[in-house]
Amino acid sequence: MEGRSMLNKFVSGSVVLDTALHNQIGQKIGSKGLRTRQKLIETTIELLETHGLRDLSVADIARAASTSPATFYVYFEGVPEVLLAALEHVTQSTPELVKMAEENWSELGQQDRARRFVELYCAHWWRWRTVFRCRNLASEEGDIRFQEARRQSVAPLIEALTGQIMRAQSKGLVPDNLSPRASAGAILTLLERLAAVGPLTPEQPDMSFETLKDAAAYMVAALTVGR
Repeated sequence: MEGRSMLNKFVSGSVVLDTALHNQIGQKIGSKGLRTRQKLIETTIELLETHGLRDLSVADIARAASTSPATFYVYFEGVPEVLLAALEHVTQSTPELVKMAEENWSELGQQDRARRFVELYCAHWWRWRTVFRCRNLASEEGDIRFQEARRQSVAPLIEALTGQIMRAQSKGLVPDNLSPRASAGAILTLLERLAAVGPLTPEQPDMSFETLKDAAAYMVAALTVGR
């Protein structure tokens, strides 16, 4: 299953487990407990590929993880808290994306740089689409914990793109009446939607996921370097 290979990141070392975690009664979690907790996170996200966050039960997760609901409650208060735990290790602002957004695009072939940025963003979002999709739905339903998780996830990219736009404005390449931060937010809103639905876009003679990314890159370049 695709979800299983994706979730192997949690245990492969590319996502570091927090060894200072405590369980629901305040006890420090040992190595065996960390593995159990991580298995519950992996299983939950895998199940969320085919279940809604509000529809998934603790019993479903415990059964799929070959454990008991009682064991689940040792580590988590409920299903939403499992997703929040996963979000502590998955961000939209990856180091590679932030580094790219901080570079001076006006001196590096801006259109190619914008296209590469769009490509990387979409690939990363799609890889972790289950986590991001469920987070966004919970956020839009008014859960302030997921709203904050969403804000923190994009904050470094917002800052990097804001700086990019401000540099372009200082050179007269982008209109001064545009808010740099609002423009950065608009870019990420565009890319998030593109990343979520673009791969599902039916191929048409004049529109495909690739041509949508081309158009998005043009708009990103226009807002960041004025070209």
